[in-house]
Amino acid sequence: MKTAIHKACTQCAQAVHRIAASAAFTLALVGCAQVSDRGDDPALIRNPTVPIGAIQRFEAAKFDGDWRVHASAGGDWALREFTVSGSATAWREAAGAATIAPRATGILQLTYDDGTQRDLWVVWTDPDHHTVALGNPEGDFGFIATRAGRFRADQVTAAGQVLDFNGYRTDAWEVRAR
Repeated sequence: MKTAIHKACTQCAQAVHRIAASAAFTLALVGCAQVSDRGDDPALIRNPTVPIGAIQRFEAAKFDGDWRVHASAGGDWALREFTVSGSATAWREAAGAATIAPRATGILQLTYDDGTQRDLWVVWTDPDHHTVALGNPEGDFGFIATRAGRFRADQVTAAGQVLDFNGYRTDAWEVRAR
């Protein structure tokens, strides 16, 4: 009886080893495969092959106030500061004003006076909403902002790390003095 069980166990173990070896080989090949030509483009500020998410703890009412941009990159949005008011229903920046409409938790749509729109994803915020990391899935722009007078280096660092995790390449961003 022990011999029969032993043979069955040996055969099963050999099958498991073959499957494991096959899986390891397949994973090695997948690891060598290039996911996307765009993902390796250093001109992009965000690798579009990396998933991105909006933070679920974002509270629009806590977004009101004056904000200063500390690090940024991307496109034609040279944002240096902005103001959010009316429990996050109005947005004002040097280029003009916009209304804010929530699309989902942490995802806002800005609609400017001229009718143009921009989606704004809150990728990260600290619990008190004093520091935010903002961007969008397309990677057209990205920035880290803090409330006026509330700069904390550890929070700005954390915001940058979360943006990096979400595919942003923050090492080449313009950093402004606080």
